[in-house]
Amino acid sequence: MISLRLKIYFLTAIFGAIIVALIGYYYTAQDLPPYPKKVISEEGNLLTGKEQIMAGQQVWQKYGLMDLGSVWGHGTYRGPDFTAQALHNMGLNMREKMAKDKFDKPYSTLSTETKGSVDAVVIKQIKTNRYDKATDTLTLSPLQEYALLENRKFYSDLFNLGDKRGPIRAGTIKNPQERRNLADFFFWTSWCAGTIRPGDNHTYTNNWPHDPDVGNFVSGKSIIWSAISLVIFGLGLGLMIYIFHRYKFNQGALPFKPEPALALAAGSISSSQKKVVKYFLVVAALFFLQVNMGGLMAHYTVHPDSFYGFDSVAKFIPYNWVKTWHLQLAIFWISVTWMGMTLFVAPRVGGKEPVGQGLLVDILFVALLVIVVGSLTGEVLGIKGLIDKNWFWLGHQGWEYLELGRLWQILLLAGLVIWLFLVVRALKDHFAAGQDKWGLPHFLAYSGVAVVGFFSFGLLYNPDSHLTIADFWRWWVVHTWVEGAFEFFAAAAIVFVMVNLGLVELKNGLRTVYLTVGLALGAGIIGVGHHYYWFGEPSFWLALGSTTSALEPVPILLLLAGVWHSQKALVTAGSSFPYRYPLMFLMASVIWEFLGGGVMGLSITTPIINYYEHATYLTVNHGHTALFGTYGMLSIGLLLFSMRGLVTEKGWDERYIKITFWGTNIGLIIMFAGTLLPIGILQVLDNIKYGFWHARSNAFWEQDIIQLIGQTRMLPDFLIITGSGALLLFMLKAIRHIKPVTIKPGEKF
Repeated sequence: MISLRLKIYFLTAIFGAIIVALIGYYYTAQDLPPYPKKVISEEGNLLTGKEQIMAGQQVWQKYGLMDLGSVWGHGTYRGPDFTAQALHNMGLNMREKMAKDKFDKPYSTLSTETKGSVDAVVIKQIKTNRYDKATDTLTLSPLQEYALLENRKFYSDLFNLGDKRGPIRAGTIKNPQERRNLADFFFWTSWCAGTIRPGDNHTYTNNWPHDPDVGNFVSGKSIIWSAISLVIFGLGLGLMIYIFHRYKFNQGALPFKPEPALALAAGSISSSQKKVVKYFLVVAALFFLQVNMGGLMAHYTVHPDSFYGFDSVAKFIPYNWVKTWHLQLAIFWISVTWMGMTLFVAPRVGGKEPVGQGLLVDILFVALLVIVVGSLTGEVLGIKGLIDKNWFWLGHQGWEYLELGRLWQILLLAGLVIWLFLVVRALKDHFAAGQDKWGLPHFLAYSGVAVVGFFSFGLLYNPDSHLTIADFWRWWVVHTWVEGAFEFFAAAAIVFVMVNLGLVELKNGLRTVYLTVGLALGAGIIGVGHHYYWFGEPSFWLALGSTTSALEPVPILLLLAGVWHSQKALVTAGSSFPYRYPLMFLMASVIWEFLGGGVMGLSITTPIINYYEHATYLTVNHGHTALFGTYGMLSIGLLLFSMRGLVTEKGWDERYIKITFWGTNIGLIIMFAGTLLPIGILQVLDNIKYGFWHARSNAFWEQDIIQLIGQTRMLPDFLIITGSGALLLFMLKAIRHIKPVTIKPGEKF
């Protein structure tokens, strides 16, 4: 069914991309920003060192500060970027120190000519790399030494007294030594961002962040590779369109017939399939909680110190708690949906109900509940400093999207392995000797292998890992798992639904999905490099990340053809079509993937744009439209697809589903176009005008226009929360009207 050439292309795209990315890792590990063993003054006095800097890095993780701000642009977006803030403060403090010592005046009172001479000295000292690799020692000038001491005072006050204008609460870190170590860590990140990398003409962070006051401007390499990436996009799109039509990948849509859908909706169910219903009920509950956390976080964006005047709420539930749960709950409910869907369809596709499958489905469900409750609780305890020595294992691991403690992360991986085992167990007859291993059931199983495999890369770092290395592997989960393995699974799920509803011919559906997934994964695995531009990696990631990321939207554009076929089917079928809303959610998912992953993704991954856009609300816009828009809508669609075959007609209440569809999609449209996008654009303009430190400062967020846009978030948030509430009500009604089990263990469908 699948040609040899297509098989070779698919395997080469995936495994070739992995090899290239791992080679990139090898060279990245050889050229890391150094943690100096000793940081000394010109007189030889010890100021700080690797031990203190690493301890500060662990404080940053322990209290979940990546969900309260960011470092090198990675983290949350409402609080300060601590690197940009510390670097800018370094320049200010050095200027004030020099003005006082040399001219006995405040810097602001100096003449223009005198200011110019001070600026030149300060910038030169910041740019000059005084690290001695042979002795593993960094020597600071007197001006830099003063900046280090002022940096400690600044962050000690910030995390002790708090900032009522921002999301950092008083008493966030109570231990003075931890605050001092944290300050030294922030100073080190700012030193890396300001000093020139040996043998090159830009800093360890490729001149990020933009800050003219310390001499940070976009590099020439960023401009060149931006232009080349756009050329690659044009050539890639043209070539793929040619292949798509030349080899007839655009064919395969079947004339609409209602019989397959009616038969699927009326089909018998087994005991393990019935047990999957509780997975979907938990999904609806987690989804409802997650979007409410998002609404609270949006409120904190404009009112960081209170919840409608109640300071006690913001004090008890700080911003990083809300941000942590908002992300973790999204990953949980989307993942559990996909588990439930595959556990539902696997016995039917496999042809019979495996003996003991229902018990195993129950055991996996209990395990997932323990992981969800345990990890969410541990994250809160970690944020509040109530888990000390075992914070990395039981509390807040400290990495955005991977906030859950390492124990819970391992247990979740084990749960994914069990889930994969259950799916393959039900499909085992398709893997028997002599069977074609490239069919639809196999593709579904292989996508599960990718989900498990790429998640495991999150175990390749620990609290003592270099910041750059830890973040390298983190993105292999965040980007390659969420945007790669998820895409693999999403394509498998979509083609499965379309084929089983009789809308797409199996052979052509499979050919198309192997082509598009091969390109998506091949480009996506290497394209993870667009997250490595400014995080201490060598500049070759500007080339790899930009050129391969430019290819990522290409398969998305081709998938839009499926929306057209689905839309025609819905028009022909009319409102009585039993899978009307599941199909509408799948169509919405592809459209959001085009807009969020394709259009918005391409617009911000070219280095020249990303340099100014990185860690602004344009990234938030991309994240919401790509994650919630694509995978969230897909997950709801798959939940409804599964439930349609599980409930009786009385339990299928489309009134709730209609509210869910229009509430979530209209809400996301308003959030995208009316709030996140304009704030992101204004933030980029602010960055260009003043520097990134200012674009992430309270001064930016307190502007009248930003406050006004922030207040309008209530409308889309209300619509999305209403939509999620309607889905929960739908599930609460549906579970009372589940079909009776007629397929017993060991029996065939």
